[in-house]
Amino acid sequence: MSDNNLKEQVKAARHADLYAFLVKYHDSDFKHEGDSLRPKNNHSISIKKGYNGYKDFSNDETGNSIDYITKYMGYTFLDAVSTLSGEPVAVNPIHIQQDGIRNVPLIFPSPVNGMYKNLFAYLLNRSISAETIQMLVNQKIMYQEKNRNNIVFINAERNFGEIRGTYTFGKAFHGIVPNSRHDGFWWCRTSKHASKCYICEAAIDAISLYELHKIQGNHEDAYYISIAGVAKQPAIDRLKSYKYKLVLAVDNDDAGQQCRNRNFELEYILPVNKDWNEDLQALSKKQAAV
Repeated sequence: MSDNNLKEQVKAARHADLYAFLVKYHDSDFKHEGDSLRPKNNHSISIKKGYNGYKDFSNDETGNSIDYITKYMGYTFLDAVSTLSGEPVAVNPIHIQQDGIRNVPLIFPSPVNGMYKNLFAYLLNRSISAETIQMLVNQKIMYQEKNRNNIVFINAERNFGEIRGTYTFGKAFHGIVPNSRHDGFWWCRTSKHASKCYICEAAIDAISLYELHKIQGNHEDAYYISIAGVAKQPAIDRLKSYKYKLVLAVDNDDAGQQCRNRNFELEYILPVNKDWNEDLQALSKKQAAV
C-alpha cells in the first residue's frame, strides 16, 4: 500500500460514522438517548447519530472516530483504522508514524524532526509489535531524540522520562532524564478506567508484559508502569497511596527479590526468564519455529 493510499484509509476511518459503528459492534456498552449514544461508564460523553466523532460535555473535549475508539475503547491505531475503514492495513510500520511529539519540557531531549527509524528498528528487534509501537508513538508517550537517537519514554504528566539507547552493539544505555520527579514513573494503559497496575523495572519490560498479555488473550483494564529501576522505592510508595490494585512485576533476579521483600504486602508475578522482554523474545522465537 502506498503512503497516499494509507492517508486515504486513515481519512476514511476518521470520518466513519462512529454512532453506526458502536451500535453494530459495541451496543451493549452504550445507552441510547434519542439520536445519541452515551457510554454506560461515562455519561458526560455523547456520540450523535450521523456524525464522525464525540463530545465530552464535562470538559468540552471533542475528537474524531479514531480518537474515540483508541482513547476510550482500547483499540490500537492500526486496529482502529482497519476496523473503521473496513480494510486491512498492510504497510511498513515505519511509514505509519504520524506527527512527532511537540512541546516537550526544556529538560527533556529534543525530538528528532522526522521518522523514528531507530526507535522502530530497536523495538521491533526486541519482539515488540509494530502495532504497539505505533500506539505508544500516537499517544505521544514515546519518541526518538534528535542528538543521540535514544528512545525517550515520557509520561503523560511530562515530569518524568526514561531513556533507552538504540544501538545494538554492547549494552544499550538506560537512564532517567535529569531533574525528573524523584518518585515519578512512566505508564501506559489499556483503558481510561483501568484500576490495576503492573509495576515493572523498565519501560521495555512494561510494554513487553502488555504484549504477552495481549498474545495470551488477557485484555483486562490495566496500567503497565515502569519505575525505571528496581531500587526506586519512592515511586512504589507513591503508587501505594493511590486506590489501585498493585502487582509487582519486577525482574526474576536477586534485586527483584529484594524489591519483593521490601513490598511483601503486594501481589507479584514473575517472568520465566530474567525479565518480561526475554520472555517475549523467547515466545516470538518459539512461534516463528512452528
